[in-house]
Amino acid sequence: MYSFELKTMIAAAPHTVFAVITDPAYITRWDYCQWVQDDMCLAGRMRKRDEEGRLIESEIVLYEPPFRFGLVTPLWVNTEDTDEGTFTTRQEFCIDTHEDKSVLTVKMEGFPSEDLCDRERNSWGGYFLEKLKKIAEQG
Repeated sequence: MYSFELKTMIAAAPHTVFAVITDPAYITRWDYCQWVQDDMCLAGRMRKRDEEGRLIESEIVLYEPPFRFGLVTPLWVNTEDTDEGTFTTRQEFCIDTHEDKSVLTVKMEGFPSEDLCDRERNSWGGYFLEKLKKIAEQG
């Protein structure tokens, strides 16, 4: 299995960054989803409908506001390669403080191929983290 880790500095307090990661009103602004519904508690569920209308349901496996949040999510890939298809990832968001800013570390693991892992790393590193950071810094 393949994994990655990314970090970014955000000019916002940890509680603000945590809200942007977990609050449906913020998630729909930085993630590719039409709507989000969640049960914000350990062992709760987060449900999202993506732009193609698919329902994605995750289990909350780490919930320590405002510093740590984690999900286990089944994902799928449209491919002819039989080694790919449906697989489960674990996403973990850790927020540390540095002076008056937050350091967000995003860890994702469980990718069945290096290509899928690289694709997701590039999406997070090149799009999602920048959007999330911008929203958190705007308050």
